[in-house]
Amino acid sequence: MVTLYGPGMTDRETYAPLMFFESDHTPGSYSLLLSDLADPRVMAVFERNGQCSHGYGWEGVARSVVRNRAPELADRFRYDPEGSMFVAYGTDPDALRALGAILRDAFHDDDLLADLIRTGDPNEFD
Repeated sequence: MVTLYGPGMTDRETYAPLMFFESDHTPGSYSLLLSDLADPRVMAVFERNGQCSHGYGWEGVARSVVRNRAPELADRFRYDPEGSMFVAYGTDPDALRALGAILRDAFHDDDLLADLIRTGDPNEFD
């Protein structure tokens, strides 16, 4: 379901398997969520590159995106991953959408994902 305007906006399709949404409780606060972390193909890409496909691993990928491919996104959102999910959040929906598009592409493209892992800071994957 995609709701285009208003509080509680949710987009489960554009960035799939990531979900972009506006908080029901805090209008103007947006999140980008990835909870599909057990995909065997994606897990194998992480493992081949010495990392784990968990929320912190995806934070490392997101930080690699910002540092190496989209520096204009720096400081425009924050991260709040857990072992079982990746979350980026903030008040700048355009920045989160830009990150979402790259992470979606990386999820579906093994070579892109591997490159983002390799060019990331290993200390940011824990």
